[in-house]
Amino acid sequence: MKPLINKNLITLKCVLFCFLSGIGCIFPFLPLHMLSLGLDRGEARLISTVAPCIALLGPAILGPLIDKLSVGRGSTGGGSGPSGSGKLLRVVTALCLILSALFYTLLLAVPYTERHEARRPQVLFMCDADGAYVMQEVCTEGMRCNRWEGERSGVLAVSACEYGCADDNMTWVQRPFTTTTTTTALPPMYNSVANATPSTAAVTDEPEDEDEFVRNPPHLCYNGQCLVYMQHSSRMRLPLSLLAPELPDDNSTAENNWCTYRTGGPSKCLVPPEKLVELQQLEECTKPAVRCQVLDPYDEPDGVLANAECRLVIGDPTYTFWSYFVIRIFADIWPTAGLALLGAACVIATRETSLGRGDVGRQLAFGTLGLAIFPPLAGVAANNMPDNPYLVPFLMHAIFMILGALILIFDTHMPLSTPEWWWHTATGALALPLSAVRRFGAETAAVFLVLALLGTLWSAIDSYLPWTVTELNGTALEVGLTLSAGALPAVPALWWAEALVDFIGHSNLFITAFTFYCLRYTALAYCESYGWIVVCELLEVFTLSLVWVTAVLYFRHLVPKKYTTTGQALPVIAHFCIGRCIGAIISGLVSMELPDESARALWKALAGVALITAAVYLTLYHTLLAPRCASPGHPPPSHLLQASTIEGQLNGLNANGGSNGNYSPMRVYHEERSRKGHFRY
Repeated sequence: MKPLINKNLITLKCVLFCFLSGIGCIFPFLPLHMLSLGLDRGEARLISTVAPCIALLGPAILGPLIDKLSVGRGSTGGGSGPSGSGKLLRVVTALCLILSALFYTLLLAVPYTERHEARRPQVLFMCDADGAYVMQEVCTEGMRCNRWEGERSGVLAVSACEYGCADDNMTWVQRPFTTTTTTTALPPMYNSVANATPSTAAVTDEPEDEDEFVRNPPHLCYNGQCLVYMQHSSRMRLPLSLLAPELPDDNSTAENNWCTYRTGGPSKCLVPPEKLVELQQLEECTKPAVRCQVLDPYDEPDGVLANAECRLVIGDPTYTFWSYFVIRIFADIWPTAGLALLGAACVIATRETSLGRGDVGRQLAFGTLGLAIFPPLAGVAANNMPDNPYLVPFLMHAIFMILGALILIFDTHMPLSTPEWWWHTATGALALPLSAVRRFGAETAAVFLVLALLGTLWSAIDSYLPWTVTELNGTALEVGLTLSAGALPAVPALWWAEALVDFIGHSNLFITAFTFYCLRYTALAYCESYGWIVVCELLEVFTLSLVWVTAVLYFRHLVPKKYTTTGQALPVIAHFCIGRCIGAIISGLVSMELPDESARALWKALAGVALITAAVYLTLYHTLLAPRCASPGHPPPSHLLQASTIEGQLNGLNANGGSNGNYSPMRVYHEERSRKGHFRY
């Protein structure tokens, strides 16, 4: 009777358990960690897009390299003798896990930055016989006036200019204007000591006599050129060059303190004698002047005060972004490469031959247990450490990765050596013709494209799903539970995955995945609570877990055995690199102004894309591809009979039992078309 668990594969299961546990502890919290460091969502989206592109270098380089070195070392694959344990594959995989632990832990050292939303303080304009002054409200403590070297040139849009008497405490300058003008509404301000006067003008007095205003319009002179403000004018663009502002004498942030910008060139505003007499009749006027309401000082095209808002910045945002960016793109390389190498290890260790099924799915099922157990525990730790919420998840990732690496390094009996009959088919009488590789190149490319599209649909949901959970007032625990919801149903599904793939067929499972993506996106588009997100994640067993084991099994057959590691690197590159990158771009296009509405519209559109893709795939497969791949139904060729006899005589090829030396249909590609019928597409 076949044992339930093969003892030779226990350590491999432990490595997969540690690897997926480490991934689960860190993957759902990376988007939240970026925001916690002070990066904005645009920067986080950029990192989430670029990192997968760089990460493909890991499997793309290490996969072919290990295949080449393993063939060069013969049948042992780097081990010692025929029963070697694949030392090269073990050591390189362990190195990937260690580097993953190192680089992700380095992200904890990235300095924190904080950028408050820019406050737009009130701006006043006054001009007298001595010159023109632009005054800006002082920012909060530690955020004094904006300063620059030399002169800054631009325009200042003004309106509602009028005569009056200036005083030392600037009471007149701050009074509401007697004519109504329209200005751009200001955004909400962060906490400030100074109280800004409302930017919109209010009508408090009757406007002055129109004939008098026409006879004596305000003249604003700068560098010998005078502009006349007429009452009917709604906006006048005044060209100015401003010097660095002067700080208040008492260096405080009291309500009446202002930053004063003086003009770089000579400026003045003369009050006509008849207007001066009128002003002196009303009150003692020692400083006649002209004041104007400033319109859109920070938004006016070519404005002299553009980018002069009050900004509170803690730390160095540029350094924080680039340090996180560089560390992150290097960090993502190693778990991606480790996933490809562990996929190859599962294929090699389970020894799927003509003698029986290799049970790759059962190895992945055991590892998926870690993906279901530890993300919520990491979330609990994050909730209980508000000062440094992501310290424990990152350390848990490092611990699991190092444990997996230690098992790989010290377990010399792990069955990762290249099977002898695989080696012998590379050369000699059983060598595969090059036409066998070329024959399935188009099919390999097609499956690669399908996986890239499935990866795009996966990434468009999962790349920023933690943000969606937090927007629904979810906690770090609930973020971790989203992974558990997808992983728990995957355990029994993966346990029987190979039988399921054989019964349903590889392409039919891919079509099913596209259909369930349509359901997931439709549910997300209409969900209003965290509970619906969990329901959507339960469907991930059909869109990710079964897709992944199907991809591993499919490429195991499509790629020649001497390129096993390269073959397992291809689905990783397609799904978790290219697809993840494209999905992050598409999901990142959601509008920053209306994130909820845009996200729902995007999900509805992607639901349609998934459904259309499933329909097209189903039609093409069952009308064109499946009939062409049908088995011709004649006996296997003589060289396959010979290969089967040799296979049965070799010791330890199959982890599931021995061989009686008789021919049974080989469930592999790259021999002859005659046995294609034994493999379900």
